[in-house]
Amino acid sequence: MISSGIAELNAIIDGYGKEITMIYGAPATGKTTLCLIAAIDILNKNKKVVFLDTENGFSIERFMQLCGTGYLLMLDRLLILKASSFEDQCNKIDNLINFVNIDLIIIDSLGFYYRKELKPNHTETNKKMDRQLRILTEITRRGVPVLVTNQVSTNPEEGDTRLVGGMMVKNWCKKLIRLEKDPRVFILEKPEEKKVRFDIAERGIKILA
Repeated sequence: MISSGIAELNAIIDGYGKEITMIYGAPATGKTTLCLIAAIDILNKNKKVVFLDTENGFSIERFMQLCGTGYLLMLDRLLILKASSFEDQCNKIDNLINFVNIDLIIIDSLGFYYRKELKPNHTETNKKMDRQLRILTEITRRGVPVLVTNQVSTNPEEGDTRLVGGMMVKNWCKKLIRLEKDPRVFILEKPEEKKVRFDIAERGIKILA
């Protein structure tokens, strides 16, 4: 078990376990910020983090803002990988199984390229996503927590919002968290249901009473 980096949030969700934890929601709901806060907490303990960025969303400025002083030493223990396509994402996740002495793996986000590949090649794309999740699960069995973010899509016929990848993705995750905005709400959906309001501040996430 590792800390979320937020004491009030740990009291609600009991941190992140040695399992796949998925945080999903619409853009600008705080997914990447939650990942960075968890990463910084690990890095502060002189441990190592791998951050796979598929959306080009890693901001060194935001990282520095959240870290405060000492961010250069933290960067030395942070390995940032970039994926340029769904195939590249597949290859990089394949290679993660060979990494050693890593204390947290973050994928931000799992569904960005997946949803682009899904329509032209539905069956093959789902097979590749399933393989990625199998590899990430194997990594957690070796004692490394995996934190992934994911997007949502809107069904035009029914008007509801759904997790990209649906039940196939949900079933691999031991802990599932949904973020909403207007108002901002943190919703633990799995393994049990809990919710709390929050706000995003300059130095991170603030849990509201």
